[in-house]
Amino acid sequence: MSTTTNEMPESATAAVTEATRIAAQAARNGTETAKASIEAARSFADDSNALSRDLLNTWSVQSESVLKTAFDAQNAAMDAGLGLFDLGVKGNRQAVEQFSEIVKRTQMATLESWQATVKMATKATETAKR
Repeated sequence: MSTTTNEMPESATAAVTEATRIAAQAARNGTETAKASIEAARSFADDSNALSRDLLNTWSVQSESVLKTAFDAQNAAMDAGLGLFDLGVKGNRQAVEQFSEIVKRTQMATLESWQATVKMATKATETAKR
């Protein structure tokens, strides 16, 4: 009986062919699953970035509004206080006016600092968006 190792029975050849087909299909399925997973992750990241930017924008607008409202209340209180000082000595009024001016400049500097911080945070999120 002379058989070579290259010769396989037909059933063995069919089994090898079927195993090869199954392995190729599994590889295709794995690739498709990986692509779907990557796309889902990318979509999640994009949605998350957009949500973060919207949240930052909303927070900064509301916070700035709170600052401005607080400053308006301070200014109204100081203006009312100035009216009371009209009854007093003119020198005291000038001191209070100077103090009032310093407070208003400080408020403006705080607001400008806040706006600059918001701009920097917005730029940082825009950079992350790309």
